[in-house]
Amino acid sequence: MKHLSTAAVAALLVLASACSSTRNDAVASSGEVYGKALPSGKPITAASLMSSPAKYDGQRVLLEGVVSSVCKVKGCWMVMSDGERKMRVTFENYGFFVPLDCEGRPVRVEGAFAVKEISVADAKHYLEDAGKHDEAAKITEPVKELTLVASGVEFTDAKK
Repeated sequence: MKHLSTAAVAALLVLASACSSTRNDAVASSGEVYGKALPSGKPITAASLMSSPAKYDGQRVLLEGVVSSVCKVKGCWMVMSDGERKMRVTFENYGFFVPLDCEGRPVRVEGAFAVKEISVADAKHYLEDAGKHDEAAKITEPVKELTLVASGVEFTDAKK
């Protein structure tokens, strides 16, 4: 009986470990990098990129801006906004996630920028992950979106 209890506890620990690896509850601190280290150089502002997306379409860019929203499920995407326009940031090869509490935090990101049309299913999925179920229900056609596939994300302030 004692061996059965030990086995049950071990199984629960393995299960808890597996479940925790699907969420990202880490807290970002100033200078903490997720993914690859960012290159040196002067970043452009996300607002500047979003005001002239055609100029940067298909290019690798180094940006600075603020996280306006993040995937509430596991931090597998974030959105940067200039108040009017939005850009969805996903992470190269689904290789890293950002903290779930990073909304409102200034960041630097490096990656491949593109203007893309996303499917109805993907648009609904993103809104569902953000907890915007009513908006998701209204999507009936593909959506044009500014996207960045980031190889690295660096938080530039300390957590508030």
